[in-house]
Amino acid sequence: MYLKIGTDGALSMEEVDDFKRFHISAEMDTMAGDEALDAFKAIADDAGDDHFWLSVDTIIALSGCAEDEKWMAAFSDMLEKAAPYGFADLDGHRIKAHVM
Repeated sequence: MYLKIGTDGALSMEEVDDFKRFHISAEMDTMAGDEALDAFKAIADDAGDDHFWLSVDTIIALSGCAEDEKWMAAFSDMLEKAAPYGFADLDGHRIKAHVM
């Protein structure tokens, strides 16, 4: 699954049933001062080296799958598997993603 940032700054979750990877696909430079990035900047914390921390709750909301128990269980499993590698902060309820 990935967070897509459109050229207009619109945010959407894509391939929400792919729990094997998570990244950010940006159609613009995420480090630019472009006002179109305001929505992204409101949900992302710069983790350095083209990585950003995103709230788990935000990802769930954007996915549209909050009411799907199977999806929620699979997403939770993905977070648990990513935590030992530093890509999920279970205590902070956030996930780190690379901009592609």
